[in-house]
Amino acid sequence: METLVRGAAVALVAAIGYGFCTQGDFKDQCQAALGDARTTINDLFAGFEAWQIMGLTVCGCIVLDFIINLFFGHEESLFTRTKKGVFRCARKIPLVQRMVEKELSKTRADFEKSLLHKHAHPNGITAMPKEGRKWDDLEKLLQEYAKIGDPDKRREEGKVSGTIYVGDDDVDTYTDMISKTYAMFAWTNPLHPGVFPGVRQMEAEVVRMVCDIFNGGPTACGSVTSGGTESILLACKSYRDYYHSVRGITNPNIVTCTTAHPAFDKACQYLGIHIRKIPMDPKTCRARPSAMRRHIDSNTIALVGSCPQYPHGCVDPIEELAAIAKSYGIGLHVDCCLGSFVVPFMRKAGFDFPSFDFTVDGVTSISADTHKFGYAPKGSSVVMYSFHELHHAQYSMFPDWPGGVYGTPTIAGSRSGALVAATWAALVHHGEDGYVKCTQKIIKAAREIAEGIKKIPGLRLMCEPDGPVVSWTSDVFDVYRMTHGLIEEHGWDLNVLQFPPSIHICVTLAHTREGIVESFLNDMAKVAAPLFANPGVKAEGGAAVYGMAQSIPDRTIIEDVVKTYLDTTYLVPA
Repeated sequence: METLVRGAAVALVAAIGYGFCTQGDFKDQCQAALGDARTTINDLFAGFEAWQIMGLTVCGCIVLDFIINLFFGHEESLFTRTKKGVFRCARKIPLVQRMVEKELSKTRADFEKSLLHKHAHPNGITAMPKEGRKWDDLEKLLQEYAKIGDPDKRREEGKVSGTIYVGDDDVDTYTDMISKTYAMFAWTNPLHPGVFPGVRQMEAEVVRMVCDIFNGGPTACGSVTSGGTESILLACKSYRDYYHSVRGITNPNIVTCTTAHPAFDKACQYLGIHIRKIPMDPKTCRARPSAMRRHIDSNTIALVGSCPQYPHGCVDPIEELAAIAKSYGIGLHVDCCLGSFVVPFMRKAGFDFPSFDFTVDGVTSISADTHKFGYAPKGSSVVMYSFHELHHAQYSMFPDWPGGVYGTPTIAGSRSGALVAATWAALVHHGEDGYVKCTQKIIKAAREIAEGIKKIPGLRLMCEPDGPVVSWTSDVFDVYRMTHGLIEEHGWDLNVLQFPPSIHICVTLAHTREGIVESFLNDMAKVAAPLFANPGVKAEGGAAVYGMAQSIPDRTIIEDVVKTYLDTTYLVPA
């Protein structure tokens, strides 16, 4: 399609040019100029044979194509690719290899100490038991595993950022309800709607309920997925396949802000889509619509806006992005995975909030995690579309398989019907009034934390929090120095950010319990005071690692550290 359009444009320009050339004196002038050019070229190549001219032409085309591809044929700049090439060559030097491996070995030992020796069951199972355990023994063993790291105590103390979203005074009763629901549907599978019609209906009702709170019209549709990453991946697949079918785009790209969730990187990595990342506005931490507009081309299939974005907690200008997307005839995906069941109820909870959902003309898809502020068990999210054709592009269909006609709406084939039922139960149990009340408590706590941070000398909010996430930094001292006191000494589980250095807390129901906000702010003030008094002191230990990781220009070394960590998570204590 794109080739046809370009060909038509060239033909149109040629026709217009020919029209001008056939007009009187202008025609004679053009013919004279062409004649002079022909004579000059013939004189230039007079001493060459035909095969030499042909060879020069072919070589010239190859060189020209190489130059164009070198500068314009990649999503990454020439400087970035050159830098990576230099680091790649440097790491092949034996001395550099030994130095890197030495440091990785130290890092590996630290990970093993933390994950295997500090928080692990001493009698790990490394082979299938010859004889199965009876329930009494098995229950005891399960309880031992459940207590590793004491997550229940940390939840009760309200010291975990995000992660565990339930946590009010009624959490035990709520957990019992979800557990009973899960048990009722433990052996169901939505892949077989004819066998489990009740699960099929509950899944359809979950989609309708979530579309409703995001103000989807009669054509709004979607699917239940295993989490935000799958929701985002499926949305990217839908845009890729939809715009391939309607526009013939074979080399697609999406445009995001650098603050967009890495699930978009993963989706593009899996699906062969180029991702173009635009730096955030340094003052507001929001995406910059004008900059994103400049990176749209004929292969762009979608823009991405976050509501809110994960690092700093602010909402991208969705209405501006939607207007741009509509003007170019491309999609706009709004990532509400984190905001999920908070942002749709902000106005009803009494807070000002920008428009972001399907009421905004140009928003074509939304992802929202029911397993966050929807209080469903982990492994639950919903991806929504504004029209059915886009949703159809998400499906995978194989009509010629010998095993029968096969099709699935999401990535998985067999799925847990118990998760669908538990998600349905969570939504029906809370209802709109329940989610509005939860939103009121969470946002009130988040804004109290934000106001408290403003009063602590040396600290500065990264931005005013639009939702449940509050982020801060320091212009006086290394903010990473706070991690030792807050995380290691006082036991707060926080999220450490980079580019620029900062920290955030995602407020949940657990933080709304009496005294939690005050305790957090008191600990913040205690930790910040000595750092403010001695701003020149350098970070040590784990805090130093955070700063060092940002300063390493060869990001493949950081990738190796991540690989080492992920490898360690699969180890069993000897």
